[in-house]
Amino acid sequence: MSFFDEGDEPRTAIRSPKPPPRRQPTRARPRAADDRTLLLRRGGAAAIVLVILIAVVLIVRAVLNHQTIDGLKNYNNEVSQLVAGPQGEEASVRTLFFQELDGAFGSSNPAEVPTNLQQYVNLEAGFYHQAEGWSVPSQMVGAQTYFVEALGLRYEALEGIEAQLPTALGSSSGQTRAIELIAGEMEKLLTADVMYADRVRPLIQQELASAGITGESTPPSAFLPDIGWLQPTLVAQRILGFVPTSLGGAPATGTPGHELVGVSVESSNGTMTALSNAAGFVNKFAYTPAGITLVLNVLNSGTITEYAVQTTITFSKIGLDTSCLAKTGQLTKTVPGSYYNSSIVVTPATCPSPSAFLNEPLDMTAGVKPLPGETNKANNYQTYIVEFTG
Repeated sequence: MSFFDEGDEPRTAIRSPKPPPRRQPTRARPRAADDRTLLLRRGGAAAIVLVILIAVVLIVRAVLNHQTIDGLKNYNNEVSQLVAGPQGEEASVRTLFFQELDGAFGSSNPAEVPTNLQQYVNLEAGFYHQAEGWSVPSQMVGAQTYFVEALGLRYEALEGIEAQLPTALGSSSGQTRAIELIAGEMEKLLTADVMYADRVRPLIQQELASAGITGESTPPSAFLPDIGWLQPTLVAQRILGFVPTSLGGAPATGTPGHELVGVSVESSNGTMTALSNAAGFVNKFAYTPAGITLVLNVLNSGTITEYAVQTTITFSKIGLDTSCLAKTGQLTKTVPGSYYNSSIVVTPATCPSPSAFLNEPLDMTAGVKPLPGETNKANNYQTYIVEFTG
């Protein structure tokens, strides 16, 4: 018998397993209700956000549409005021420019006409540069491009006309070419008018209509008074009052001729004192920086009405350069048998050394330029001895 077989056998303890913790029963119905409420709340919030976004978009669109409409209206108004406003092209430049140009040769002082025209050229340049600087709506870029180009052509044309007018009003060989060039500048004005009528104005109206804008008109703008200004012969007729033979004018029939009757000096109060050309007699003039006004009395001794008759005064002195004292004048028109005064201002002060001519007897020759075909030229000139005293 074994040692281990003796005694009681060890007891093995058997433990019962612990029951699992009881879980709270799931309340299915309340959880479903909570999920539904959350979804509804989220959906409501999303709807509110969407409404706000739509409202913001609509407000922004309304503001932008309002700004666009205002921009289009403002551009149309700017163009309208520039071309047809009280201070615009029509009133400030076009009308006055052609009033000066039409009949310029027969005006009281033809030499001042180019100077008068310069102020209108400057005004047109101002309009051109003003339009160049505009900030325009994108819808009006096309109209603006044509508009600026039209204004540029007008400015160039006026500048060209003003530059050629002094030669056109003279009787030099360049007169014919100057008249032709002025007619050419008129073609630029016509081109600008067509550009405005066929491009600028229709494009502006098109964009206004596309934006639903009604009741806004764009005025017409025609700078060239009529197409007669495109013809050199008609340009000559309007500026000069006659057509030179070089441009196809009818040649005058008869005997051309002028005679210098005498020369006078005009004082500041308008008194006229005749000069003497007696041998050895010295006509003395008190020197004045403003100059001395000499008046040549001219007779049309021929049988033809003449235009742009040139008068001259020259001086001479051995050993002295007197070229700076030479001056010219012009008689716009002379009629056979009539007398005319041509005033010429002699200004020693404009010479490099005025004192060189003071208290020095000078030979002065006054004359009226002989006409083509004039046979008797001996009476066209007279010589005097003069002295500027100081």
